[in-house]
Amino acid sequence: MEQNIKIVRVTDRESFKQLEAFQTIFFGRGDIIPYHVLIAFQEIGGLVLVAYDQNNRPLGFLCGYNSFKNGEVFHYIHFCGVLPEYSDTELSTQLRIAVREYLLDEDILRAIWLIDPLNPFEAYISIHKLGGTGREYMRNFYGLMRDPYNRGLESDRLVINWNLDSKEVEEKISGKFKDEVDKVCVDDLEKSVIIVRDGPFKRILDYKLNLNGDRFCLEIPIDIESMKKKDLSTAIEWREITRRIFEHYIPRGYIVTEVLKDSRNNSCYYIFEKKSMQRS
Repeated sequence: MEQNIKIVRVTDRESFKQLEAFQTIFFGRGDIIPYHVLIAFQEIGGLVLVAYDQNNRPLGFLCGYNSFKNGEVFHYIHFCGVLPEYSDTELSTQLRIAVREYLLDEDILRAIWLIDPLNPFEAYISIHKLGGTGREYMRNFYGLMRDPYNRGLESDRLVINWNLDSKEVEEKISGKFKDEVDKVCVDDLEKSVIIVRDGPFKRILDYKLNLNGDRFCLEIPIDIESMKKKDLSTAIEWREITRRIFEHYIPRGYIVTEVLKDSRNNSCYYIFEKKSMQRS
């Protein structure tokens, strides 16, 4: 973690109230979590963590709560965000690692959260850096949203599953694989989309729903936000076609196990693998 940054579990009411203003950076003024709800998160089975600089200015914020489904207790991370100037640092990763430490102390062994599958930043952190996997896809989960980051596209979400005590997660958060990104050659993998460059953005020329190998990749745009602002119809096309790929292959036994960045052509790829290939 960068020097002079501390991550704390906030407890005083003024800090919770401060987080209302902090959230407007991400959501505008319409969809923030009220401070009294955050207090409930913290005090009744949840977590609210804040990263502060040396002047006690909030730089990042994470909140979540314990839940259950099908008889299993797990932790749901509802939100994790950092100031734009910290988006290229390890701060978002460190906030979730701090959550992991709290949860393991409470004998909770699984956490989940949702990401926009067209957000390469969140995908890379969630899967490549933290060791999460994508096993479930939810179409238009929240309906149409008004905040700046979600406006323009239907709110599809990929569910990230994080097995907190697994060997894979331990290896990923240790940074063991950080030097392998550019060495892994996606050219050898089957491609689920055929891409062409049309003007400033890449477009999907064709896509495949007949792959049956052990592993294949799905390329996504590196900057969907710029695409939404300048060419919304192309962004919508990316949403619709990638949705078809996720919804086709996940029910057929594939899991998203890795996200790779290819610095040669400024690309980002999901790696899908058949469940039978996964280590226990």
